[in-house]
Amino acid sequence: MILAIFWSFFYFKNIITVPFHPDEATQIFMSEDFKLLFNNTSDLFYNRDPASPIKQNYRLLDAPLTKYTIGFWRMIFGIEGLQSDWNWSKSWELNSAALPDHNLLLLSRISLSIFFPFSIFLFYFIAQDLFNHNKILVLSSLLLFSTNSLLLLHTRRAMAEGLLIFFLIFSLYTLNKLPKKWIFLSAIPITFAINAKQSLIFLIPIALILMIIYYKKNIKSIAIQTVMFFILIIGISYLLNPISWQEPIKVAKLMIIERQELSQDQVSAISSVTPEFPTIKFKEKITAFIAQIFVLPPSPQEISNYQEQLNQSIYEYFKNPIQKGYFRNLIIGTIFFLLSFYGFIISIFILPIKQKIIFSLGYLLLIFEIFLFVDLPFQRYYLPTIPFVIWFTFISLSDLSSKISKLPRLNHQQL
Repeated sequence: MILAIFWSFFYFKNIITVPFHPDEATQIFMSEDFKLLFNNTSDLFYNRDPASPIKQNYRLLDAPLTKYTIGFWRMIFGIEGLQSDWNWSKSWELNSAALPDHNLLLLSRISLSIFFPFSIFLFYFIAQDLFNHNKILVLSSLLLFSTNSLLLLHTRRAMAEGLLIFFLIFSLYTLNKLPKKWIFLSAIPITFAINAKQSLIFLIPIALILMIIYYKKNIKSIAIQTVMFFILIIGISYLLNPISWQEPIKVAKLMIIERQELSQDQVSAISSVTPEFPTIKFKEKITAFIAQIFVLPPSPQEISNYQEQLNQSIYEYFKNPIQKGYFRNLIIGTIFFLLSFYGFIISIFILPIKQKIIFSLGYLLLIFEIFLFVDLPFQRYYLPTIPFVIWFTFISLSDLSSKISKLPRLNHQQL
């Protein structure tokens, strides 16, 4: 309990020192949509000639929960949002109207970072199941997760990552704990996860495979569970995205098209400046994944448009060795990667079938999704792999320690 209080003090005390990211301004700017949900809902509907093309484009592109969460807390505390969006093509000075003041930025960050302590509790309960309540393994993995420098950076900003990590772990916990007759209810946290960040869509096939395993001899039960599962996913997603209320099918297609076009535009823009940065080949994607998760320090910004303005805050932030990443170098990073890879391999053989599907297959699906769709190796795109990597690392340590303990020992007479 004392350690938890100390950690919470450290986590929230330093939240305002986290280097600013311009995407925080965009989420705060869009948080006005929460008020519109109750006052002028029709303003959120898809319109061929929208009053604000920029806002409609964001509604098509971004998952809605981050802006709603900020908007909810802004409404509670009566703090006004931003009237201007950040424009990446302009200088820092010309974006001054899109810079949140101290109170607005602090409230926006707290509204999302408050979910990370709950992520830690859920991580703890999953670790207990995976490690058979081995206190050393559970607490060690929990320590590594709660002090992970990438999570400390990315979950303390007014962006999607705090919600992403929470709903990812909540979904995995639910899948692991729900009785088979209620497995369709896993659609609730999974839907919120996808509406926090669309990249968590890999959770859907995990749930579907579990249903098939549970009811492999009963086609009718599989069909009922699947139908109820998708009714919840579609229904909740529909309610959370008013832009789709009038023309749901058309808007769903537009969401996919807009996301594809954005990805292509980003790759083209960055390639024109640094052609070696995008990861197109398989070996480049593997290298980027290993580097970002195991080796490189936390990345406060993906591109250096505003390096001069952010240098001082980045320097001050990294004075703290925990925030900089005390184990993040090539040697220790390589060891961690090998341990996690070994843990993933043996998990396929030693975990019960349900946990194999949720954690081993889930990790494989996530990696496949990243390698297939991520061409720009931005560090925050890899964050969902961190809980898996830590669990697999300690599965490998448990297995290796067990094997070492069984090795024949030399007694004094043999010596």
